[in-house]
Amino acid sequence: MTDSAAFEWLDRLLGESDELRAATLNEIARSNPELHARLTRLLAVALSPEHSRLLVQPVVAGMERLNGNATLDLAPDEVLAGYRLIRELGRGGMSVVWLAERADGVVKRVVALKMPMFVLRGAGDVERFARERDALASLSHANVARLYDAGLLPSGQPFIVLEYVDGVTLLDYCERHRLDVAARLRLFLQVLAAVEHAHKHLVVHRDLKPSNILVDDEGQVKLLDFGIAKLLGERELAGEELTRMQGGALTPLYAAPEQIRGATISTLTDVYSLGVVLYELLSGVLPYRASAGVRPTLVEVLETFGRGELPRVSQNAPENLRSVLAGDLDTITAKALRLVPDDRYASVKHLADDLQRFLERRPIAARRAGLWYSARLAFARHRLAGGVAAAGLLLVLIASVVAFGQYRASRANAERTAAVRDFMFDLVNDAEAAEGHEGEVTGRQMVDGAVARARRDFGAQPQLQGELLGELGRMYLRLGAADAAAPVLAESVTVLGKHAPADDAALNKARVFLALAHLQTGSDREEVLALAARAREACANDSLDCAKARAYAANILSQLAASAGDDERALTEVRRSAQDIERAFGAAHEETALALTALAMLARNAGHLIEAGDAMGRAVVLAQSLRLRAQNRAEIERSMAVIDLDLGRYAEARDRLLAMIPRTTGDDERSLLYRLLATVYVELGDAALALKSAEAALDSLPADDPRGMKPYAQQAEARALALSGQKQAALIKIDKVIESLLAAGSSADSFEVQRAQRYRAEFLAQAGREAEALTLLRELKNRQAVGNVSPVERGLVLDALGEEERKAGNGQKSQLEHEAARTQLLKQLPVSHPYVIKNAALRKGA
Repeated sequence: MTDSAAFEWLDRLLGESDELRAATLNEIARSNPELHARLTRLLAVALSPEHSRLLVQPVVAGMERLNGNATLDLAPDEVLAGYRLIRELGRGGMSVVWLAERADGVVKRVVALKMPMFVLRGAGDVERFARERDALASLSHANVARLYDAGLLPSGQPFIVLEYVDGVTLLDYCERHRLDVAARLRLFLQVLAAVEHAHKHLVVHRDLKPSNILVDDEGQVKLLDFGIAKLLGERELAGEELTRMQGGALTPLYAAPEQIRGATISTLTDVYSLGVVLYELLSGVLPYRASAGVRPTLVEVLETFGRGELPRVSQNAPENLRSVLAGDLDTITAKALRLVPDDRYASVKHLADDLQRFLERRPIAARRAGLWYSARLAFARHRLAGGVAAAGLLLVLIASVVAFGQYRASRANAERTAAVRDFMFDLVNDAEAAEGHEGEVTGRQMVDGAVARARRDFGAQPQLQGELLGELGRMYLRLGAADAAAPVLAESVTVLGKHAPADDAALNKARVFLALAHLQTGSDREEVLALAARAREACANDSLDCAKARAYAANILSQLAASAGDDERALTEVRRSAQDIERAFGAAHEETALALTALAMLARNAGHLIEAGDAMGRAVVLAQSLRLRAQNRAEIERSMAVIDLDLGRYAEARDRLLAMIPRTTGDDERSLLYRLLATVYVELGDAALALKSAEAALDSLPADDPRGMKPYAQQAEARALALSGQKQAALIKIDKVIESLLAAGSSADSFEVQRAQRYRAEFLAQAGREAEALTLLRELKNRQAVGNVSPVERGLVLDALGEEERKAGNGQKSQLEHEAARTQLLKQLPVSHPYVIKNAALRKGA
C-alpha cells in the first residue's frame, strides 16, 4: 500500500458522513486489516481540532484521554498551581490552553496556562510535554512568547505558563490592515529573527505555520508553540528515540518533504516551512496546486512533491500583485521552498538577508548579480534624485556605479560572516557519528569534525579559515574542553595575525578566547595577561564586535587582578567590561544585566557598596523585562539579596531569600542561601530563626564540601549562638572557623580572617572577657591601618573598639574611635544604614 493510495482513501473517508465512513471502515477491516489500522490512525489525527497530523508513526498507546476530573472539565475561577483560570483560549491535538492569572495577586499579569490533554503514564510522555518547556527556557527574544513558569500539578500532570499574546494570526493581521508587500515582508522579518534566535540555541521549531505566529495591536510579532520543537542538544531519550516512540507531530500543508517522509530533521526544515508561510503571506494561497478557493489535500501536496518543483509565487498571486512578486521575490521563495534541503537557503539568516536586500532594492544573493540587474536596482534606490531633472541622470548613474563598487567591497566582511554562519549551521545539519561509533553524535565530535573540515576546505581563504577556527575554539570552551580549544585558538590567532588587520575583531576575539583557554588550563599567567591586554588595545575601532572583544578581554584582566588580591584594579577592569558589553548588546539585554551583576559584586568586594547597589539595582530592573536562563536569574536574585544585606535592607534581603530557597535544587546553592538568611536574621535580632537557618545551611552542604563553604556556614552559626546567649559555644565555633580559614590558605591579614576575629572579639566582650576583647580589637585596628581592608569592616572594628575603650574608662579614646568609625562607614554606606545609625548612638553614649 503506497502513501499516495493511503491518502486517497483518507480523503475519500473525510468526505463521507459518519455513518458511511464507519461502514466503509468495517468493510476495509475485513478485506485489508493493515490498511484499516493505518486509516484509523490517520483519521484520528486528521479529525483533531487543529488538523495537525501524526503521519510518521502512531500515538503511543499509553497516552490516554484525561478523565472528567482533569483538563476536560476545568472551569473559570478554578485554581491550578497557584494560577486562577479565567477562560479557555483553545485546545489542540495535544494540549488545552487557558487564560489565567496569579492567584496570590503578587504579580498582576494574565498568562496562558498550557496543559496536555493526556494522562502522562511514562517517562516518554512527560518528556514530550517537557520539550516545549525546555525549548522555550533556552530562548530569550522579543519575538518569542516568554516562558514564565513550569512545573507539575499534584497529580503529576505537567504545565507551563506562557506569556499571553493578545493578537491575531499573521495572515489575519495583514488582511485587516491591508498591508502592502513591503509591510508584510517587514513583519515576516520579525518571524525570521525569532526562528534564527531559536536555531542559534539549537532549537528547531518543526511546526511553523500562520496560526503559530501572532501579531499584537502594536505590530509586534510573537512566535508560539514549541511543543514539537526538536531540541538538538537533547539526550537520546529526549531526541530521536522520543520521536521514534511517539511519532512526529506536524501540520502537512506547512511541513517540509523530509518531515512527511520521516527523514532527518534540521534547521533547513524550518526554512522550508517559512517559505510556505511567506508564499501564503504574499499570494494568499499555498504553493500547491488545488482548485480555486479550496485548501490543497494531502494527496495534492504529495503529488506536488512528486513533480519536483513548486509553482512560483507570482503565478498564484492576484493579478495586481504579479508584477511586484515576479523577479526577486519569486527567486527568494523558490529557494526557500526547494524540495532538497541542501538546495534551500543555508540558514534563516540568509533568507532574512535576501528579503532585507529586496526591501533596500539591493541585489539578492539567490541570483547572480549581473551588471544591468545591479545598475537597475541602484537606480531604483536613487529614483527621487533621478527624477529631479534629466540633466542629473548621468550623475546619479555614475554615483550609483561608484556606490555599488563600494557596496561590493564592503560585502567582503558580510560574506565572510555569512560563510562562518553557514559553516556553523552545517556543523549541526551535517553531523554524523564517526565510523564504528554507536549512539548519537556528541557536541565534541561535531566540533572535532568541523575543525578538520575548516583546515581542509578553507586553506585558500586564510582569513575565513582563521575566523572559523576561532569560533570553533570558542565552541570547545562552551563544551568545557579548554584543552582542545587552546591549540585551535592558537592556530586561529596565527592565521589571522598574518592575514587580517591589527584591529580585526575576529583576530582579537580569538586572542581573548585563547587567553581564557589558558586561564582554564592553568597556563602561564603572564601569557594570559599579554593576550588579553593586546586584544583590548588592538581592537580599538567603533565596531560592535570590537566592543565585545574589549569587554571579554577586560573581564579576563579583571579576573587576573582579583586573583592577585588587587580588588581596585579588578573593579576598574570590570567597569570597562560592563561599558563595552552594554554598547555591544544594548541596555535591554541579558548580557548587560549579567555584566552589571558582575560589576556590582566586584564593587561590593572592593568595599564600594553604593556603586554596587546602583549597579545591582539596574541589573534587577533589566532582568524584570527579560526572559533569562534560570541559573542567570538565580544569580541576579542572589546577588541582589547580598547587596540588600550589605546596605542594611534586611527585610528586602529576607523576603528575596525566602522566595528563592524553595526554587533551588543544588545543595551548594541552597546552603549559601540559608547562610545568607541566617546572617539576615542575626541583623534583625531573631536568634531562633538565625540558628535554624544556620543549621539548615550546614545540613545542606555536600559531604565533601568541594567549594570550602563549611567555615562560613559555621561562622553564621556562631553569630546565631551568640545572639541566643550561648556565648561559650559561639567562641568555640568561631575559633574553629578561624582555624579552618587559616588551614585552607587564607592569610592572617585577609578580610575573611579579620572579620572572623572581629566576631570573636564581640563574643569575648559578651562573655565578660573585656580585657581580651580590647587587646584583640586594638591589634585588629593596627593591622588594618597598613592593610587593604574595606572602609565598612574598618568602621565596624573601630566602633567595637570604641565600646571596649568606654568600658575600660577611656572616654576620650572611645569618642575618637567612634568618630573615626563614622568617617570610614560613610565612605560606603548611606546615612540611613543601621551601622551608621548605631554609630551615632555610640558617639552620643561615649
